[in-house]
Amino acid sequence: HMDKNTIKSTINELLKVIDEHTFSNLINVIDLDKYVKKLTAYKFLQLLIISQLKETKSLTQMSKKLKDKEELQVQLAFDTISTSQLSRKLGDLSPTLFEKIFHYLVLNIQAKMKQSPIIREIGRLHVIDSTTMSMSVSQYPWATFRKTKAGIRLHLRVVVTKELTLPDKGILLPAKHADRTQMGDLI
Repeated sequence: HMDKNTIKSTINELLKVIDEHTFSNLINVIDLDKYVKKLTAYKFLQLLIISQLKETKSLTQMSKKLKDKEELQVQLAFDTISTSQLSRKLGDLSPTLFEKIFHYLVLNIQAKMKQSPIIREIGRLHVIDSTTMSMSVSQYPWATFRKTKAGIRLHLRVVVTKELTLPDKGILLPAKHADRTQMGDLI
């Protein structure tokens, strides 16, 4: 569990790497933000990063935290956002958008890794794992994996060296896909 200062510095570091300019170059935000007054795609990304680091469990909780935390309001330059607005925004943003950001960050990290030699005894260890996230069947019919349940599974390859551990490749699929079906793509 991270303390307040660690979270704050982590958020600042993340947002340095993917600032609004970089984000706009990676993603065509013109259409996404056409009629948007406050919750732009970039601000939503910031809110998602903060919520992830603070282990926020739901959009409702996200909405409440924004209303209660002045610091967060200053960072995002708005003070309230309803759960339904957050839900709509999430529905409007394609998963490929987040995939682009992920690949950009991976390339960024790999470039840094090339600059520092990897210790010989360990070299690189590739770890493959997956995690399932439950979702609403009505909102994500493509992700159905049981009659009443929807979900996605993130298959992730992580590179471990003596100095650092970092995600290297990710595949996002409906949860019905077993781990082994993605092994070939991840190895």
